[in-house]
Amino acid sequence: MQTKLTHHHLTAEAVNDKHGRAILLTQQDGIDEPHCVLVHPFQLRAVCEQFGIIASDLQAAKSIATLQRRIQGLHERIEALADWMTQHSDQRHADLTYEITQLQALQDIAREWCADIVDNVRTESGQGADTSGLEPGTTAAQGSLL
Repeated sequence: MQTKLTHHHLTAEAVNDKHGRAILLTQQDGIDEPHCVLVHPFQLRAVCEQFGIIASDLQAAKSIATLQRRIQGLHERIEALADWMTQHSDQRHADLTYEITQLQALQDIAREWCADIVDNVRTESGQGADTSGLEPGTTAAQGSLL
C-alpha cells in the first residue's frame, strides 16, 4: 500500500494521530510556507456523502427506494383517473374544463417526477439517461387529455 501520493502541487500522506488513521494534505504552490490540513476518514466520508459523491447510509437508500415506489404508484393512479375522466365524463352536460386542466397539470408533474426517478436510477447504474420518460405507456384516452 502506498503511503504518499503527489499530484501537481498537492501531496497526500497517510499518517496516524490520537484519533487514528488520517490523511495529511499539503499544498505547496510557490508559497514560502505550505498549507496543511489533516483529514480523517469519517470527515472525508461525510463530505463525500454531502456532495453526493458516495451513497449515504443504507436506511437513506431504503427510504429513497420507498419514495420512488410510492411516487410511481401515485403516477399510475393519476393515469387511471385521467383515463376514467375521458371515458366516463359527460362533457356535453357539464363544463369540466377546470377539472381536466387540473388533472393534466397533476399528470404532468407525476410524469416529470417518474422520469426523473428513471433517469437517476439509470445514471447511477451506469446505463445512461432515458429521455423517453413514461410516454410509451400512455393510453390513447390519456393522450387526449394532454
